[in-house]
Amino acid sequence: MKELKVEVQEIKERCGARLKVGDVFYVRGEGLLEVPVGKKVCLYALNSLFPFLSAKQRQDELPEDDWIAETEVLNCPDPRGVKFKITILE
Repeated sequence: MKELKVEVQEIKERCGARLKVGDVFYVRGEGLLEVPVGKKVCLYALNSLFPFLSAKQRQDELPEDDWIAETEVLNCPDPRGVKFKITILE
């Protein structure tokens, strides 16, 4: 399974969890979440990202024309909140 880096790319207007641009967390191996010391992850944003993150980890198993491969940025559930960039770590 692919390892992923999830980074706060933009805060549109607000972030109730007080995340900052550049904050990151990682999805490792078989479903491990790694958060750097002193950082945090918003539970609501994480809950909305979970289905995509598990699919992105298995991107190679999806059909060639699946939208997962071309998607890198997702939003938290708050439309005025955070944009996250998801990067596959090689």
